[in-house]
Amino acid sequence: MITMEEIAAKAGLSRYTVSKILNGNTTVRKANRDKVMQLCEQYGFVPNFSAVTLVSGHSNVIAMMVPYITDGFYSELIQLAEQYAASRGYSMTYLSSYNDHETEAKAIRSFIGLKVAALLAVPVVKNPNLQLHRLAASNFPVVYIDRTISDENSSVLNDNLTSGRIMTDHLFEQTDEVAFIDSFYGDDNQTAVDRRQGYLNSVAVHGQKAFFIPNDKSLEKQDNERFGYENFSAYLKSCQRPPKALFCVTDTVALGAMRALRDAGFIPGVDTLVGGHDNLLFTEYTNPPLSSMAQPKKLMAEAAVDIAIKRIKNPKLPSEKSVFNSELIVRASTFAGAKIKRD
Repeated sequence: MITMEEIAAKAGLSRYTVSKILNGNTTVRKANRDKVMQLCEQYGFVPNFSAVTLVSGHSNVIAMMVPYITDGFYSELIQLAEQYAASRGYSMTYLSSYNDHETEAKAIRSFIGLKVAALLAVPVVKNPNLQLHRLAASNFPVVYIDRTISDENSSVLNDNLTSGRIMTDHLFEQTDEVAFIDSFYGDDNQTAVDRRQGYLNSVAVHGQKAFFIPNDKSLEKQDNERFGYENFSAYLKSCQRPPKALFCVTDTVALGAMRALRDAGFIPGVDTLVGGHDNLLFTEYTNPPLSSMAQPKKLMAEAAVDIAIKRIKNPKLPSEKSVFNSELIVRASTFAGAKIKRD
């Protein structure tokens, strides 16, 4: 089998330059990159990245850890981060923590053992192993996304306080009663806490009363469609009428709530205006299309990768925090004049 040294000799380049090219370094002249890649294809050469890791002390892989790969918000973040990292010469690997601190700890230990170049992490909501997080940060750059474990860490966040207020303000422009479905995790989920506080701030400004839908009527342990459906269904069975408007902590919770309304004989967007948060891919295809707060997921993913790469190249850089604003996307679910299918 041909070696990297032989590829370098045939290309008329040093082994170091060939190694840089195979690791995705784009500072090498394009003509030389093309020559090396052509030779690799011609001779079927595949670099041994495990050996490269042993020599360099770290790989060219950025790890990403999220609560659920199947969650629409996190799956979009993974895709966007992976595509952007590739354009910067890095590959990605990812694991789910399932919002379980022991599973998260195993994932972090695995990434340390793999000697990844950096870690992009959405930490678990409850009981993260802070000592292990600090150990990870001593081995490679760690950038937190969506929520963080400390203000001292590098992080990329959404301004959830403001986005919670904006959605609630929008609903109060349509009606005088806005209910809220909170997160299963309550005060442990800072993301949801900020959205709830944004809701409360808007309620106070409009001189109305806070109206919380009980969220302890479901066995579901995450903020998803079933959680929204079962909790709102239970409420609708116990009340005389549905709330005039409903702000749900996430789009998936809103999707379940809209199904609950229809099953109870009500029409989302007519009997109850419904707003969500995150602007997931399905929101424009629900019946009616769901109004949502659109987090700039592409900008957030790219910012996290950029911070990680800067700190890979210069580990002495201080931590960096980026906070983004969401955009209100108004669709038929909160627009009383919209034409909505009734079946």
